[in-house]
Amino acid sequence: MGISNVNYIRGNCLAASIYNPRILIHSCNCNGSWGGGIAYQLGVKFPKAEGDYIELCEKFGSSLLGKFVLIPSYTDSTLLIGCLFTASFGGSQQGTGESILTYTKQALEDMRIKVFTDADPSDEIDSFSRKYMQSFMDKLKVPVAKHRLEMPQINSGIFGVPWPKTEQLLAEQSSLSFTVYVL
Repeated sequence: MGISNVNYIRGNCLAASIYNPRILIHSCNCNGSWGGGIAYQLGVKFPKAEGDYIELCEKFGSSLLGKFVLIPSYTDSTLLIGCLFTASFGGSQQGTGESILTYTKQALEDMRIKVFTDADPSDEIDSFSRKYMQSFMDKLKVPVAKHRLEMPQINSGIFGVPWPKTEQLLAEQSSLSFTVYVL
């Protein structure tokens, strides 16, 4: 745990006592199911955000692989939900560890571009995502690029990818700083 752009905090990333503006990043499938792990917890706590996620999956399906989409939590003004689309399906059909890492790497780069640059959309999903994000970003008290990037140890739960492999992908995004929650 010695990557310079990754800071570890012991605690629950969904704790009500966290007040800093942040993007809570998680890996998810393209099938419209926040059915397990942190995704399930997000769906329980933020059902309207889960509804947006389901609508997005119904519209684009597996074309979302390797993409990043930001969704408002709707109930917490300091929290945005960052979806890294890393698997077509959840559960035992999520794909191989290598495919999840490949899509995680692509989605992290997509996140960097969408959140921290003004790059033009490159496809229909990016155009939709930009319009969708603009619908709530103008209402934020703090610009989205000033939000902290926070996450649990993504990919290491249901997707079964050893954490050091995902940690290495975070290290490759050296211009970004990540806070990772461990229980």
